[in-house]
Amino acid sequence: MKKFTNAVVYRQKEANEILVDKGIIKTIGSNLGLVDETIDLGGKLVIAPYVDPHLHLDYVYTLSELGQKSAGSGTLFEAIEMWPKFKENLTIESVKKLAIKGIRDEVSQGVQHVRTHIDVTDPKFTALKAMLEMKEELKDIVEIQIVAFPQEGMYTYRGGLELVEEALKMGADVVGGIPHYEPAREFGEKSIHDIVKLAIKYDKLIDVHCDETDDPHSRFVELLNALVLMEDYGTRTTASHTCSFGSANNSYAYRMIDLFKKSKMNFIACPTENAYLQGRQDTYPKRRGLTRVKEFMEEGINIAFAQDSINDPWYPMGNGNLMNILDNGIHLAQIMSPEVIEKDLDLITYNGARCLNIQDRYGLEVGKDANFIVLDGIVLLM
Repeated sequence: MKKFTNAVVYRQKEANEILVDKGIIKTIGSNLGLVDETIDLGGKLVIAPYVDPHLHLDYVYTLSELGQKSAGSGTLFEAIEMWPKFKENLTIESVKKLAIKGIRDEVSQGVQHVRTHIDVTDPKFTALKAMLEMKEELKDIVEIQIVAFPQEGMYTYRGGLELVEEALKMGADVVGGIPHYEPAREFGEKSIHDIVKLAIKYDKLIDVHCDETDDPHSRFVELLNALVLMEDYGTRTTASHTCSFGSANNSYAYRMIDLFKKSKMNFIACPTENAYLQGRQDTYPKRRGLTRVKEFMEEGINIAFAQDSINDPWYPMGNGNLMNILDNGIHLAQIMSPEVIEKDLDLITYNGARCLNIQDRYGLEVGKDANFIVLDGIVLLM
């Protein structure tokens, strides 16, 4: 039995010791007595592992590796139009080579859980096959959830809906979508209906790239929320990005916030990429590009932060450091008041775990796996 002592334990203000036996947390407290081995953590902060709930592992480092340039306009839609050229050169081996680099970046910096969106608008399923192999090969190092993501659209790409369904049959864990990229609102709404139907049919989670635009008329999140509310599927559903919700008028926004609370749907913001891609048509004032992170937190709606991209056509930067994502996010969302900053670490840990639906087995709690990371400080969070 091991005892980790002289620790600042996140979410456990009165505790400074963790007792671990055979890889399981037995006790969290103080003055836990003598054990076989004691490890002094020197007053450092102990937290649960980072969770990156939104990453594109089939895209990482494609920008540099393929010698291409990112979108000249810096917009989401130009990058999507560029992607098929990148995709032509992918092989299972090349996807795995770059993905392992991205995984190494994240795991080396404390990430142990990743949800990755894998483009399945590819009849050969090159990236999906690679990621299914990696998920099994790396299961002792990192837990990977795979989203069947139709990057070029369920309807914009001919046969996209059928490819998403086939990907679920092949082993993808989550149903994805991109309604704001469909050719007309009707098809975006149709794709939302399809996503929910597929999730229920195959007993899968849902994670939709939803309203990743500055256009306040893009309101697919409203339909997604209504459907999962009626199906009692909200806790298994995530709306990623929802950038347009940050541009919505307050009357609409607060009506929807009440409905989000009823459905218990999860949200994910990607601070660095959202800020980089959005507001491109603005002169001044220039929007930050994020959804209403602060309001979600105040209203008890689950919201997490994610890396999203590492050196790909959408975003030329990124290194898998979720503390960098958190730093950017709390500035952009203006969530650094004394009462809020104590909870900010949840945005890259516990809140992401809820998006992945792993909260029952995740965290610094008695009876759970003794997976945690040790940081040099951040006493302010306590």
